Amino acid sequence: MSNTLAIDGGTPVRKRPFPAWPVHDEREVAALREVVETGNWGGFPSPNVQAARFAEAFAEAQTAKYGICTASGTTALEVALKAAGVGPGDEVIMPALTFVATAAAPVYMGAVPVFVDIDPDTWCIDPALAEAAVTDRTRAILPVHLGSRIADMDAIMDVARQKDLRVVEDCSHMHGGAWRDRGVGSIGDLGCFSFQNSKLMTAGEGGIILTSDEELDRRARAYVDCGRLRPADKPAESQGMFGWNYRITEFQAAVLRVQLERLPEQRELREQRKRQLTERLDAMPGVSTLRQDKRVTQPSGYGFYFRYHADECGGVRRDKLVAALWHEGIPCAGAFYEPVYKDSLFVTQDTSVDADYSNVSCPVAERAAYEQSVWLSHELFLGTEADVEDIATAVEKITTAWREGEA
Repeated sequence: MSNTLAIDGGTPVRKRPFPAWPVHDEREVAALREVVETGNWGGFPSPNVQAARFAEAFAEAQTAKYGICTASGTTALEVALKAAGVGPGDEVIMPALTFVATAAAPVYMGAVPVFVDIDPDTWCIDPALAEAAVTDRTRAILPVHLGSRIADMDAIMDVARQKDLRVVEDCSHMHGGAWRDRGVGSIGDLGCFSFQNSKLMTAGEGGIILTSDEELDRRARAYVDCGRLRPADKPAESQGMFGWNYRITEFQAAVLRVQLERLPEQRELREQRKRQLTERLDAMPGVSTLRQDKRVTQPSGYGFYFRYHADECGGVRRDKLVAALWHEGIPCAGAFYEPVYKDSLFVTQDTSVDADYSNVSCPVAERAAYEQSVWLSHELFLGTEADVEDIATAVEKITTAWREGEA
């Protein structure tokens, strides 16, 4: 193999594709066929047959009492915040580094997202900064389990108990993960998962809310189903609630039941491959990996972040590393997420919420997003040891060339 970088005309490390996503076989086809033949396709009555079975199984897998299926991860966050009592003018504290939907959910409630910086070792919310951001308007904390790391839920729950706040976990990256043997999504008051097409489990779209609180379960179910507490109810009748039609279809729920069966084996393979890559990267100058908290008893994760250190690689910018990796045959991203207060989808402020984020600064999140982060998607870790070796070889090839002045 030529030492000349592929971006400079050399031979790439890899020419064959990585494993494709989503993974499916005859089991998904059979599940869909079964739903088609019943003629019972929709989300009403809620929960319908497949949705009820999937919600129970997923909640049990994540050590929660109740699961409420919904149309997406975003609607899950909306419903969870509404059920938790978040309303107009309330503040919801969250990490700056996340997808815009995390912040959009409270905005839909008329609430105000409050962004705090991330822990430099895990890139999840910094609990000390979350505590410092609490005001008399704060109603909830919304930690995000980012990439392949879980937020410090011990510290977050301590803050919430001391300040009388709700905790809504954004678990869109963390299907199957556990903290101190408790499934993520079951630790806070409510937890929300996405089943969008790229996620660790998918039916194209879909989401679920988990809780172990009977009243929060009751409220969330009603908000998902037009305000109904029971299928026979008229919307908003007697209970004084007004909800949305955020129901999941039977097609999606049937596919998700099969996807849940696949998850443990896929998770184990991914984590084995991630450990392999971590060992390789941690031995290289110019890059480093994020800390895995010892309280994480079951690692998981939608993607794998590692840090690039330009100062050790001749000052070459991170974006060139991303481009160079693509040329070497390694799919990746740089600013996979950026601080939400800088995200073009968010800063347009096409909402009724009056909040000025022009002076917000979260330097750790900004440095991660714009200078350091390299993101590898989870399907890259569903292949062989040789696949991971190609990733590591490509990173080493590029950073070595730049350290030796060949940029």
